[in-house]
Amino acid sequence: MNKRIILAIMAISVTMSVGFTTVYADTASDKVKIQQVQTQKSNLESKVQMMDNQIEKIMSKIDSNENDITKTQKDIKQAKINIAKAENDIKEEQILFDKRMRVMYMNGPSSYLDILLGSEGVDDFISRLENIKKIVTFDQKVIDDLQTKKAAIDSKKVALDKENTKLLSLRNDNKKNLSALTKQKSDQTVLVAQLEAKEKQYVAQLVTDQAIAAKKAEEAAQKAAIARQAAVESKKADVARQARVAATEADAAASQASAANQVALGNIKSESPSITPSRGGATNSSSSLLAYASQFLGTPYVWGGTSPSGFDCSGFTQYVFAHFGVNLPRVSEAQQNVGTLVSRANLQPGDLVFFGTPAHHVGIYVGNGNMINAPHTGAVLRIQSLNGDFTYGRRVR
Repeated sequence: MNKRIILAIMAISVTMSVGFTTVYADTASDKVKIQQVQTQKSNLESKVQMMDNQIEKIMSKIDSNENDITKTQKDIKQAKINIAKAENDIKEEQILFDKRMRVMYMNGPSSYLDILLGSEGVDDFISRLENIKKIVTFDQKVIDDLQTKKAAIDSKKVALDKENTKLLSLRNDNKKNLSALTKQKSDQTVLVAQLEAKEKQYVAQLVTDQAIAAKKAEEAAQKAAIARQAAVESKKADVARQARVAATEADAAASQASAANQVALGNIKSESPSITPSRGGATNSSSSLLAYASQFLGTPYVWGGTSPSGFDCSGFTQYVFAHFGVNLPRVSEAQQNVGTLVSRANLQPGDLVFFGTPAHHVGIYVGNGNMINAPHTGAVLRIQSLNGDFTYGRRVR
């Protein structure tokens, strides 16, 4: 009987030692996998943010290009009207010239020669000749001016036609660039979604492994209690002493397992950014700003979005700060020149945080290494940690 108790206690100790080592190795592996996936996802999200920024610039060029095309085509249309009018004015002036020549005299001679031949004497001839020269000079000047005006309009129309051809070519180039960049961004977004799914899978596995560890710790504690009871009931002092020693060792192993499990649970909680902004060093103004910004959590990312129906990154920061009377430029690379430069170590809640130089992304710092931002297409406005592409902050309040 006593021999069986001793053997059972020894078996419990060996089982606990081997079991805990395996479980802890699994949870550690889970954490490594989660960290790797999060790093990959952060890098991809940075690329998507840069592509979003490039797409917004191309879309802005397309809008400007379309406005130029509309204006140029309108000018071409007006030039055609002006050319037709100039041609008609020249024709009318020629008719007027002919009429003026016919009514010079009551008898209405039909040519310069008739007018000259009808003169009475040398003085009359010279007078008529001077009058004809004045009329011809005046009318010719009018006609020449009209033809010069028409030539200028023709030249302007040719220039407008060339500009229109250039703008139409630019439109095609911009659309091709937009299409190619959108395809690349779409591929990257799919990869981000796949990594997010894998991250959830690894987190779920870690939770399962931690539950197994907790269960094994509980089983070890129960077995230790049984071992202690067996030791108490042992009639022989040497068997009782050996049982107590084994029970003590089992208690230590159980405590170690429980402590390790608590550490593991704490670690997994720390891996997700807190959605409660740190108020350390924050003024009432920054607290109000963050409270206002938090109202828009869950708003979808929209290219060029500047309202609660949809934001892009700089549209969100511009909208929030405008509510407090601070006018920020429209795009992130312009916003990074506003306010006072702040290093990562000196960031305070309410500071703008920028990524890339020139900036391709911007958010609002909330504390604890986290920011509230409109991340990228396919995502919603959310709180997340600053990624590795962070450059610096700006304080504008």
